[in-house]
Amino acid sequence: MISRLLARFARFLFESHDARRMRLQPLDASDLTVQADIPYIADATPEHLLDIYRPNGGAEDLPVIINIHGGGLFASYKTVNTFFNYEWARLGYTVVSLSYRRLPDTTLVHQISDIMAALRFIRDHRQQYSLNLDRCYLTGDSAGALLAFYALSLEGSADLQRAFGIEPSGIRFRAAALISIMLHTSRRDMLFFLKHIVAAPDEAGAPYLPYIYGPESMVSIAQLPPLQLVTSAEDIIRRDTLDCERLLTDAAVPHHLLDFPKGKQTRLEHVFSVLYPLLPESRQVYTTIDTFFRTL
Repeated sequence: MISRLLARFARFLFESHDARRMRLQPLDASDLTVQADIPYIADATPEHLLDIYRPNGGAEDLPVIINIHGGGLFASYKTVNTFFNYEWARLGYTVVSLSYRRLPDTTLVHQISDIMAALRFIRDHRQQYSLNLDRCYLTGDSAGALLAFYALSLEGSADLQRAFGIEPSGIRFRAAALISIMLHTSRRDMLFFLKHIVAAPDEAGAPYLPYIYGPESMVSIAQLPPLQLVTSAEDIIRRDTLDCERLLTDAAVPHHLLDFPKGKQTRLEHVFSVLYPLLPESRQVYTTIDTFFRTL
């Protein structure tokens, strides 16, 4: 009960901070076309919606980025990454941005199921929405990066598909970018309460449970695409990204790490490039990921 209350209180803090941040930044999308609130599961659940962003007059064969927002697994909707998605559309991508159910109203396995259902919807409706899945990439920040990591792992492992009982989409991601990944779910920091709500008592003994409490173990099981990792010295969970980099190195997964030192003019906080895309360091993040994607 206490962990559930802490998650709801943390949700209030996260969402209040993000609402203020977005009010203080320009919100001009006159150069973009946005298709909002497309249901990927037809159950009238607000969390089961996605948005599509495009540059005005963009060709139908633009490369596609599928984006999963962060929020500690317990906060926010797809709109929290609006500015991030704007920038990728301006760089010449079609961006598909997802929402998903949040803790403690569900558990992590159901969040993963939401993401995979969205991927299958994108696969099945690629012609309707002019999505070029031959050049498709995945991005996520913080908890969204963790969910992206689960999705990539499930797509790349029949054993994990059986353990989770979840159908893959079959989308071949050429590469992915994980920004300030929240890799660990059994935490000892301010998010310690997560380990008590990522699974429910009735999930005891489920074959996927070891991967819920230890997602890092999937690195050695799944066939993963090339990964771009991003963090900074002032990232409050920088250690997670460094742990992920070490695991990828040990498993010989192609990857690149962009690790910023302490900011000289501005504090380069957790997921700074998502929160404040116009910072010079944020522009470097976009350029680095864009180059990484387009060379694969």
